[in-house]
Amino acid sequence: MATEQRRLYSVRWLFGASISVTIAALMTLLLRGTQRSVLAPIVFLLVIILCAKYFGVIAGMLGSIFAAVLFALYLFEPFGSFQVHDRQALSNLGLLLFAGIALSYANSDRDEDREPRHRVKPH
Repeated sequence: MATEQRRLYSVRWLFGASISVTIAALMTLLLRGTQRSVLAPIVFLLVIILCAKYFGVIAGMLGSIFAAVLFALYLFEPFGSFQVHDRQALSNLGLLLFAGIALSYANSDRDEDREPRHRVKPH
């Protein structure tokens, strides 16, 4: 039974992280080359909050990290490089990483995020 609970726990955060990465990829495709692309990391924080709330801390943290990588590589110039020339976009990416991880902890249900452990019942 414990292995089944661990497997469900793993599937849950993996599914949540997949959803957030998919949304980040769609945002990248829709906003690339527009003036509003600078705001994408800030708007994406809403996705991270919901992801952490429904899928756990790990999903929120992974979503933040992978979204920052996707945005740096494919949303901001020069494309395909981690160098971001726009200072506002760079600071928004830093905010996405910092706030995304912090908000993941703040908005998750901590009891559900812990891996199942065996409890010893008192005699």
